[in-house]
Amino acid sequence: MDFSATTDATIWEALQQGSQQAFATIYDRYFERLYEYGMRLHPDDDLVKDAIQELFIKLWTNKDTLSTPVNPRPYLLVALRSTIYNRLRPHKNRIVISLDQEQHDFLAHFSPESAYIKKEQLQAQHQQLLNALNQLNARQKEILYLRFFEELDYESIATIMNISVKGAYKLSARALQNMRDILQVSSAVLITLLTNLRLEMMK
Repeated sequence: MDFSATTDATIWEALQQGSQQAFATIYDRYFERLYEYGMRLHPDDDLVKDAIQELFIKLWTNKDTLSTPVNPRPYLLVALRSTIYNRLRPHKNRIVISLDQEQHDFLAHFSPESAYIKKEQLQAQHQQLLNALNQLNARQKEILYLRFFEELDYESIATIMNISVKGAYKLSARALQNMRDILQVSSAVLITLLTNLRLEMMK
């Protein structure tokens, strides 16, 4: 069966029934997003890739008992977050901070020199936005990433970040207010800047 034009929900059902092609399709569709998110939780390329591999091995091994999420993306992001934390925890020579705490870092490395931003005339604007993003604390950066770059709803974000939906709304509002204060722009301008940056990342 060709899954190229099939919805994620249908592919997930096929995975639960043991379809190797469905499994490969989910891997292809989500690897890049999982990698982007994982590298912002912990900037160790090998660790993140290993965590993604571990996640998908467990996914295939436990396919018969998988739950049926409305949207697989939050499910996979939560699983990756947990896998990375579990991989960090046994290393006594690493300072491990729970990913649910304010002190853990969340990296917003959307450099203007990277392949994401190709139009020279946007570099200064994007750099200003990135500088502002990196003045936020880790949780605020993470929620803006999930909301504006992954385009997840607050229910999904709450699940991923292990907070209440109300808490997600409040955290997002604080992050946006801090961004507006730093950049001295209106809400409409800030949303436009974040949206434009996401579009550049997708090119």
